[in-house]
Amino acid sequence: MHLRLHTTLRVALLCLAALFCSCVNGGKEEEDTTLLMLRFRGTATYTDKAWDSTFGMIKDNPGCCDEVWFSTGLGFPSLDIHRQRAAIITRGMRELRSIGVGSSLQVQMTIGHGDQLAKGEEQLYNELKWTRWTGSTGVVNEYCSCPRDPEFLKYMRQMAHIYAETHPRSVWIDDDLRYNNHKPATIGSHIGCWCDKCIEDFNAATNGKWTAKSLAKALAEGKNEDLVNAWEEFCISSLNDIARVIGEEFVKVSPETRLGLQGGWKTGARERMQRSILETLHQVSGQPVGYRPGGSSYYDEVNADGQIIKSMNCAAFRKSMGDPDWIAEWSAEVESWPRVYGSRTPQGVLVEGFSALAYGMNAVSMFVLAAEKESPEVYSQTMLRPLAIGTPMLRAYAKAIEGTVPVGYTAQEDNSKLYSFARTAIPVLPGCGKDLGQLDPADLSRVNLAKDVSDKVQDLREELDARSACPVVCCSPFIGLVIPRIDENGILRTIALQNVRIDSQGPVKLRLQNLPEGAKKAEWFEMKKDPVTLRICEENGSLFILIPQIAAWTCGFLSF
Repeated sequence: MHLRLHTTLRVALLCLAALFCSCVNGGKEEEDTTLLMLRFRGTATYTDKAWDSTFGMIKDNPGCCDEVWFSTGLGFPSLDIHRQRAAIITRGMRELRSIGVGSSLQVQMTIGHGDQLAKGEEQLYNELKWTRWTGSTGVVNEYCSCPRDPEFLKYMRQMAHIYAETHPRSVWIDDDLRYNNHKPATIGSHIGCWCDKCIEDFNAATNGKWTAKSLAKALAEGKNEDLVNAWEEFCISSLNDIARVIGEEFVKVSPETRLGLQGGWKTGARERMQRSILETLHQVSGQPVGYRPGGSSYYDEVNADGQIIKSMNCAAFRKSMGDPDWIAEWSAEVESWPRVYGSRTPQGVLVEGFSALAYGMNAVSMFVLAAEKESPEVYSQTMLRPLAIGTPMLRAYAKAIEGTVPVGYTAQEDNSKLYSFARTAIPVLPGCGKDLGQLDPADLSRVNLAKDVSDKVQDLREELDARSACPVVCCSPFIGLVIPRIDENGILRTIALQNVRIDSQGPVKLRLQNLPEGAKKAEWFEMKKDPVTLRICEENGSLFILIPQIAAWTCGFLSF
């Protein structure tokens, strides 16, 4: 018999601790990580009127977030402008605190993202009087800075000092702190800034006699690996100088503030850059830091599957970084562009956030609003209100998976192919967790879900389970993800399910192993629905549970 319980009571009890993990500005927070953040552009707080509208949306939709990420804004305006922005942010933090919402801060511009982003807002760059970013082809960015210019570093230190006085829970340096992708200068260019100062400093560091032309030619030939590595290290050191300047000011003024970096999730060459910056922030603060991996999959209509693959890629990046204990916060980027009504649905935002948590992130940063785009009424009704309805389940899940790791099969293939396989409801492990064994290419190509009968899929599930016992085996026709999590003793604690079809599915029968001693039932939490108590039944010596139905393109979890 299914026992239905009221959502408000049951979910509130399960996620009470998570609801109270929002920071208290100006002092230490009770927990290291806040779960659900709304990330803003500076346009949300450029004026008191803009902030009034933004605050009104959040206040009208309690539960839509646990924390707000304010922004220092784009451009290089006068320090007085930054002081005005910081004053509005300070007011905003105070008002958010009154409704139980915490506050962090983004340094939204260091070097500069690229010239295209400055169009229409050129007046915000009037203090950019130092050397510009220059590519190896000689192209100069008018709105991006040389990372080594002393005047630029002085400006960054002064700006950081102003915002450190707001005492945010965390400060997140945006992903323009990178040695590539500053268009147009970086199109067809080697990494790094190639202005006269940077070439001069590189020669001083390496006892070289390079010109920009001769160095570019040598790097293009690729024959001198030591030179290639030396240039990359030099470019990374330029970025570390900026991170150090920002970090030092926050540590001096607001030592309780955690330092963090927003960057990409792609492993390989750029991973070295991101890890180095994070290590610098860790060394400066002497405390754990945060990382927000992101990039891509910003549209529901073309990126629905891609959003889940992105969650898998973020988990893979955490693993490839070595999952050091000094990176305490892994906040998934869930974003849209240009953040208008048609870009993303709140359902897509919630589902991506859930998959990110299931595969290995421990926080979700939602960048889905832009004060200059849609009216507060549109955002409130079509984004924040549905989020407020759906986020309790995410909080409940985050609480339920504390002290657990995901379980699944691994593969050498990229996550796009692994996701296609994972839709068979066979658990896969793209990141850290309990490895059940490696899949080979033949396994990944065994099933074509669009053409093969469900019995063939079931045969593969059973075959893999026979190789290495999985804590959960799906025994029903079901196209979706199954992500079990176990505790340190190997006991099954949660099972996440995600329906990736555009219709409901169910009932879904699962065979269970390694349950908590004496377990007779489990709680089933589906997005935006009341939780249900389900019985665990025994058949022929095995334990099973039956989930009645899962709605289209949604998710839920079992908690034992």
